[in-house]
Amino acid sequence: MNRLMRIAFPVLAASILAFPIGASAAGKTKLLASATVKSVAPTTLTVTADGKDTSFSVDAKTSVIGKGIGTKSRAKGGKATIADLLSAGDRVSVTYQEDGTAMHATKVSLLAAGK
Repeated sequence: MNRLMRIAFPVLAASILAFPIGASAAGKTKLLASATVKSVAPTTLTVTADGKDTSFSVDAKTSVIGKGIGTKSRAKGGKATIADLLSAGDRVSVTYQEDGTAMHATKVSLLAAGK
């Protein structure tokens, strides 16, 4: 029990001290809850929400999740770009980070495939 306390206490203390750092970093992340894909290219995603177009930069670190995304990615040998995974008309939510006027999508969730 004593050995467990010597390990558990420092881990707990480090977790508590690290919490404010994680909370402030998470404050920079924003969510566009529901939008329709207007256009998609290997490095750019443009969506329409509430009648307004918004463009996001995307890269290999941008995760795309949703029904059928894994199958499409495997079909491309695991090297699919966002343009291979999404198409105009798809309904998505976008988690992004703002850096001045630039917006970078960190995660795109496919809510419903377009017709």
